[in-house]
Amino acid sequence: MAATQVERETLEQERLAALYGYEIMDTPAESDFDDIVTLAAQLCDKPIALISLVGADRQWFKARVGTELCEGPRDESFCTHALHHDDILQVPDARQDPRFAELPLVAGEQHVRFYAGAPLITPNGRRIGTLCVADREPGLLTPAQREGLRALARHVVTHLELRKYARDMHALYERLRDAERIKDEFIARVNHEFRTPLTSIHGYLEMLGDPELPSSSRDGFLMRVQRNSDRLLALVDDMLLAAQVSAESRDFHRQPADLALLCRAKVTENRSLAEAKGLTITVASAGPVFADIDHRRMGQALERLILNAIKFTEQGSIEVTAETRDGQAMMLVRDTGTGISKADQERVLAPFRRGADAERAEVQGLGLGLSIVKAIVEGHEGTVVIDSAPGEGATVGIAVPASGPYPEV
Repeated sequence: MAATQVERETLEQERLAALYGYEIMDTPAESDFDDIVTLAAQLCDKPIALISLVGADRQWFKARVGTELCEGPRDESFCTHALHHDDILQVPDARQDPRFAELPLVAGEQHVRFYAGAPLITPNGRRIGTLCVADREPGLLTPAQREGLRALARHVVTHLELRKYARDMHALYERLRDAERIKDEFIARVNHEFRTPLTSIHGYLEMLGDPELPSSSRDGFLMRVQRNSDRLLALVDDMLLAAQVSAESRDFHRQPADLALLCRAKVTENRSLAEAKGLTITVASAGPVFADIDHRRMGQALERLILNAIKFTEQGSIEVTAETRDGQAMMLVRDTGTGISKADQERVLAPFRRGADAERAEVQGLGLGLSIVKAIVEGHEGTVVIDSAPGEGATVGIAVPASGPYPEV
């Protein structure tokens, strides 16, 4: 039964995905592939041999002998036809074959008359190109030559698989090395951030055991114990949240929401904290800003941006804005704080990483806030945007695909 148009398009997309997955197109010459085309030309006693990779609209030659051509249009190639054959496609005399007689390679200055191409078939059965030989004279391969051409075609795919395996192993090694580094940073950071308040709590509790301690001192010590225990709880909450959003980032329960309302709610919740530090915090929006979000998770992300702004702003103001820009629904938190250097703007989005100024000032925290924001936002197919310079404040925002408006219920 003939395949439908949809099935053919699906197969072609899968074929192209397999080809591009090798990351081989337009790469420099490599001796392993050059050796194979040399062997193919000698084995088949033909002056021209090519490893032809067939892309969406062109064929590109990874290796070649006997021609200076590097590529050509897909719809003017022998190889496009060879892709549809399970075995070698042979064209004894192209001038006598109506499928090929008018091709530029045949009718033009190349004068190709003979062609034989063995399909390059991946382990998953995708045909990504051919190993082919050609001549300017009619001809025909012997059974031994055909078998040899098939074997060399298999070797081409084997080399492609080995390249991909080596690349994947290198990427895995880099990920493992990054994981080891993050683990070391995590242990060091947690050790510092947990030991400091625990040591303080332990010390104050020892002094609270003194029966002769004045009641005024006792109250002050209890307040410090409370403050340090709150700090510990906040650290644990951040660690648990970081683990949760990483595990759930593809399973967020998303519903239509107005981000302007979310901004107003989070500003109201955190106004007392900002004002206790002498900061002014306001919210601005020209109107509703609609997006499909997990309301709880996105609220956690926005709250961490606001808390970061409060933490790193000693005086001045914080403004939270919701707006739609270029098809993106955005929530922006602007502050007049210390700012973030260009060099640190990527760094601070990674777990357990903070800006150089925060490290020098020994600002409390595990460095998880913005990495939590990044995980939540990426779970909404969005991005975290940062516009800042040292000493000039920062604008940190969340951008997710806009939607709506939605009718009122």
